[in-house]
Amino acid sequence: MNKNEFDKRIEKFVTALGDLYLDVEEREGAETPKIELEEENLTDDFTAMIIAVHLLYIGITGDDTDLIGFTHIANRLVFQWLFENGDKEKGES
Repeated sequence: MNKNEFDKRIEKFVTALGDLYLDVEEREGAETPKIELEEENLTDDFTAMIIAVHLLYIGITGDDTDLIGFTHIANRLVFQWLFENGDKEKGES
């Protein structure tokens, strides 16, 4: 996947995530084209998702942490959630 395609994926993920916080009439992503799920792009897709969450975090909090710093925040949040909820993830009994 070239850089331009990768950047477009990030934009799509940022828009989709941001839209979850908006009323239906305010959403930007209603016309966002589908991303084809292709095995050879999964690493890029998951990386783009992580970057998108980082950009959403910056947009909401105003924090200027870099991507590596954000992964530390994400790891702390996951650890905190596991500590409080055990190792049960959604869907497990």
